[in-house]
Amino acid sequence: MTSLAHSGTVVKSSSCPSKLMEFAGGCVCGGTRYMLKSRPFALVDCHCIDCQKSAGAPYVQWGSVPRRDLVLTKGEPRKIAYANRIRSFAACCGTHLFFEDSKDSDTIDVAIASLDDPTPFPPQKAIFLEDKLPWVVIDKSLPSFQTVPKKKPAD
Repeated sequence: MTSLAHSGTVVKSSSCPSKLMEFAGGCVCGGTRYMLKSRPFALVDCHCIDCQKSAGAPYVQWGSVPRRDLVLTKGEPRKIAYANRIRSFAACCGTHLFFEDSKDSDTIDVAIASLDDPTPFPPQKAIFLEDKLPWVVIDKSLPSFQTVPKKKPAD
């Protein structure tokens, strides 16, 4: 596997096509680092009030990975339980990194902007538009939901 030293991002090597891509990320000061062993999926722009307040931003883009595919490589995030969910922040500088529905959920959400290279992960939908700030412009090509999309019943 080839490493790009300037960014810390690991990319797929053409000489090892069977190896999966890995994606590096971390906090603003570098004290907390992580590696994703799989590509994030379910990429959403979340406009809920909790994301706005916890990030100090109009919305947060999240991507999910299986819990086993998130590997901390440096530091230990501070976990904050609130509203029956867990948000993880870099203990060293406060960067918002992860979101969990519960401590034993199968997946964990990663703040896409905390990746060393977030550019390959555009949002796939916008959620919680009921809390969207009035001056935020939503890409009309994205599926958008006032809360979260309704899950289809199992067949």
